[in-house]
Amino acid sequence: MNDKRILVLSPHGVAEDNGTTLRSKAVCDVFKQKYHVLPLSSATPYSANVLVLFFDFVGWMFHLLYLIPRQSADCIYCCADYFGFISSYILSKALGFATVFEAHGILSEENKAKNRPAILVRACSLIEKFVIGRADCVVALSSDIFEFYKRFNVNIELIPVFIDEKVYRKGCPTMPEIRTVGLIGPFDMPANKYYLQFLYEHVDAFDHRVRFKVIGKCGHKIISNRITYTGYISSRDRYIAELSSLDALLVPAKLRTLGPLTKILEAMASSLPVFVTPEGAYGLDYVEDGKNIFIASIAELVACVNQVIFDDARSNLIGANARTMIERRYSKTANSIRLIRIMDDLFCKS
Repeated sequence: MNDKRILVLSPHGVAEDNGTTLRSKAVCDVFKQKYHVLPLSSATPYSANVLVLFFDFVGWMFHLLYLIPRQSADCIYCCADYFGFISSYILSKALGFATVFEAHGILSEENKAKNRPAILVRACSLIEKFVIGRADCVVALSSDIFEFYKRFNVNIELIPVFIDEKVYRKGCPTMPEIRTVGLIGPFDMPANKYYLQFLYEHVDAFDHRVRFKVIGKCGHKIISNRITYTGYISSRDRYIAELSSLDALLVPAKLRTLGPLTKILEAMASSLPVFVTPEGAYGLDYVEDGKNIFIASIAELVACVNQVIFDDARSNLIGANARTMIERRYSKTANSIRLIRIMDDLFCKS
C-alpha cells in the first residue's frame, strides 16, 4: 500500500445514490487498490431551486476550508464538485497537495439547454473556466466533455463512466412467448419522469406479448396487467437480479443528460439489447446503432421495439456486442489502470 492519501470529494450526500456519488464510490474503490483514500461528501440534497442549491454549495465550500487542512491529503479528487474544487485550489497553494477535477458534464452548456437566465449561464461559464483551467489534471467522462474542455487545460484525460463488469450477467428467459422490457428510475427525478409518461401513453401500441417492469422509486402507478413495479431497491444484488430478469431495456429520454447513463451501461454489461432515444444516448462513446444498441427517435421507438424484440438472433447478437463493448471501453478492469496511472504521474511530479 502506497503511503499517499487521496481525498475524494462529492457534492451530494451518498444517501442520494445518484450518478455523482456512484462515480465517487467507483473511483474510491479503484484508488484503494494502491492508496489511502478518504471519501468526503456533502449532505446537500438535490433541489429544483437554483438559489437553494447555490447557497448549499457555498456553505459546503466554506465547510471544506475547515475540514481539508485536517486530512493531510496529498491529492484532492473532485467528482464534479465545482465549489469543493474552489476551496481545494485555494488550500493547495498553501498546503502543497495536487488537485484533480472530474467533469461529468459541461456546466454552461447544460444550463443553456435548460433555458436558464443568461446571467446564470455566464456565471457557470466563469466557474467552469476557473476550475478546469486551474486543476493539475482534468478527467472527462465523455469525448464531448473532453473536446470542449481541452482548450482550457492540456492536462486532460478521457476516462468514461465505468462499471464492475464482473457482477453483471445475462439472465435466462422464463417465458419464451413473453418479453419483459425494463424501465429504470428513480422516477421522481425530472429527467426520468418522462419515461413513465411515454410508457403510459404508448403501452397499448407495443406488441401485446410485451410486458414492462418499472424498476426503482415510483410515485405514479397505474393499474395494468402489462406493468409491474419493483419499488425502491436498496440492495445492489437485488437490482442486478432484476436487471438480469429482463429481455431488454427501454430508455425513452426526452432531455439530454449530464453524461453517459449508468443504467444503459449496466444493461449492456448484462448483454441486454437497449432501446434508447438520441437524447438518452448522448455522452455514450463507442455505441453504434444496430450493432450494439438500438437508437430511435421518440416517434419511432415503439416500432423499433416491436420489430426487434422477438427476433432472438438479432437481439442476442446486439446483446453480445454490447457486452464486448463494455469490457473493452467501460469496464472497471480496463479503466482502473488508466486512473491509477494519472495519480502515479501526479505524485511523481510533486
